[in-house]
Amino acid sequence: MRTLWAVSVVSVLCAVAMWVFAVPQLAFSGAVDVGPFFGLMMVLPTLIGLPCAVAGAVAGTVCVVRQRARNWTSNLMTLGQVVTVALAVTIVVWALAFASTGWELLALPTSLMVGQIVVAAGLVKAGRPRMSRSVSASS
Repeated sequence: MRTLWAVSVVSVLCAVAMWVFAVPQLAFSGAVDVGPFFGLMMVLPTLIGLPCAVAGAVAGTVCVVRQRARNWTSNLMTLGQVVTVALAVTIVVWALAFASTGWELLALPTSLMVGQIVVAAGLVKAGRPRMSRSVSASS
């Protein structure tokens, strides 16, 4: 459970860095330009985030199978990690198996950007403090 939470935090931070870099460029120019910060803000987070997503998918699946993940927040994080890995595998298979040029691999960061939205929702819900009633004994 700790592994799922830790790799989810790292992979979501990687996706946030990519969103912060890509969204303003897409909004103003319609394309993400390869500039001096492209490697730092898109390539590096992809290289860190995807292995974390694979570890999160494995750890989350093990927790779900062993029924250690009893709350829906951990199931949501697991689902997001599995979606991220499935999208990444689909993009790699699409780029390598069919008659393509390999430029399709440029879409690989989008797998992390899309799948981690679900993981972030699980982390936000898990991170909220629980509201509990405090019953005090009145004398």
